[in-house]
Amino acid sequence: MLRPALFLLSSSTLIVIVGFPVLAILLFAIFPHINELSLAAPLSALLPNLANEKLIEATFNSLRLALSVTLVAAIIAVPLAYMRARFPDRLGKICDAMFLIPFLIPPYIGSLAWMQLLQRNGFVEQILGFNLNTFLYSFSGMVTVMALHLFPLIYFTTASVFSVIGRKYGDVAKVFGGHTITVFWQINFPMALPALLSSGLIVFILTIEEFGTPEILGARFGFPVIVTSIHEKFSDWPIDLPGASVLSLILIIIAFVAYQGHQRLSKRFQTTIDNQSVEAKHPPLSPWAMVGVVVVFGGLFGIAVGLPLLTIAISSFMDTLSGGLAWDNLSLRTLRELFILDGDGWAAIMTSLTLAAFAAIFTVMIATVVVFTVVRLRIKGTGFLDFLSILPNSIPGMAVAVGLILTWNQSFWVVTPYNTPFILLLAYLCLMLPYPIRMISTALKQLPQSLDDAAYISGANDLTVILKILVPLLWPISLASGFIVFAISTRELVSSIMLAPPGVETVAVYVFHQFDQGSVNSGMAMSLVTIIISGGLLALGQRLKGAMK
Repeated sequence: MLRPALFLLSSSTLIVIVGFPVLAILLFAIFPHINELSLAAPLSALLPNLANEKLIEATFNSLRLALSVTLVAAIIAVPLAYMRARFPDRLGKICDAMFLIPFLIPPYIGSLAWMQLLQRNGFVEQILGFNLNTFLYSFSGMVTVMALHLFPLIYFTTASVFSVIGRKYGDVAKVFGGHTITVFWQINFPMALPALLSSGLIVFILTIEEFGTPEILGARFGFPVIVTSIHEKFSDWPIDLPGASVLSLILIIIAFVAYQGHQRLSKRFQTTIDNQSVEAKHPPLSPWAMVGVVVVFGGLFGIAVGLPLLTIAISSFMDTLSGGLAWDNLSLRTLRELFILDGDGWAAIMTSLTLAAFAAIFTVMIATVVVFTVVRLRIKGTGFLDFLSILPNSIPGMAVAVGLILTWNQSFWVVTPYNTPFILLLAYLCLMLPYPIRMISTALKQLPQSLDDAAYISGANDLTVILKILVPLLWPISLASGFIVFAISTRELVSSIMLAPPGVETVAVYVFHQFDQGSVNSGMAMSLVTIIISGGLLALGQRLKGAMK
């Protein structure tokens, strides 16, 4: 009885959390009056929206932006990765740790930092007398800001490939007269290409679904993309639910196709690497070359990480923005105000921490049941369950928010989570489920089936196997995934902006509103708190994950 019950519980939970939002988007795109329980005028919203010039422009802009960011990120990352493969181990680990830091800065906070740094009367102008306002609020500026945040994804993947390849093939090529540049382009680069394309597709997906940077920078020079167009359909009257569903459907299709390409390339690359035997590392760089490379790494770290972090920190200590960069304008007042118990800042922090805690607990619990059902039970129908469990990987946050609105903001529901904090929790569950599912699934597959079989032979049932054997063994990785979910949930932006009920602010919404109201120092102070909290928890989660291996 337990196995059918687990399958039913897993399926129903994933259908509510993941299936309903996706189905709602599809139904509203095809049947625009479905909220009236009517199937009238099918496709009447789909075809006009697909022919709409603004939609075509937003879709083209999204694709152009994603392709450009991916290309620039690759141009930055690949040479660095190739040089990283020739570093001594200790220096290489230091460089890797340096380029992990951009992931601690949410993209929208990084964009706000670049604004404070480069715009008119920004920090650069106050110190050096000039600004880069025109460049910042341009397509090139937006691509640069996003590429500086995302290039580490390509860097880490390709650096591991170049390390695996080693020098064996290059030595053979040089025996036959090959030059170093020739060896790179004709041997190393083609072998790293599958991994480069795979990581590039992840960068492409993250750019397509990114809301904060296009909203912060792109809106100032009239550059609409799909995600900002969806937000506009909900923020401008009259609200266009069918139009938002069509845009969301396009967004899901683009992300899903890119994600499937990433999965295929990852498997192909993994198979190739598994069949390799590496015998020699790359030759070390000469002392002068090493100095030059270290300068390049340090310079890029200073630009991509140091400047935004320094900007956020200094802005957090400023009493007033108009006071500028002056010693008498620096204090802890703005940071202290965040922790006034009856203040808006403290309320936002507590709301985010509470939602993140529940999201971490529930995602780990759901993931444990789903993974056990898929990996261990292998009963009929687990293929559908497996599909639902990985579907959130390819659903952008904006599409999740739209799907939840279309699902739960309907008059026929007797009880609905819409317009309550529970709708935010549902969004976090959908967006965060892939993290514990992927981590727990990998760990469970490493545990031999013989453990379960031995327990069954001794008279244990499925519940005993789960609670007495698997859960204790999976506890470290479950705890690690919970910390990661908690950290990412505290900084989640797009669903929080779209779904937060009146009077409820999360940390991300608070930061966004403070900048809209001109309270830049308050927004930056909250950003600094967010980075410290999420960074510490992500580091703890990664440490626990490493301890499990």
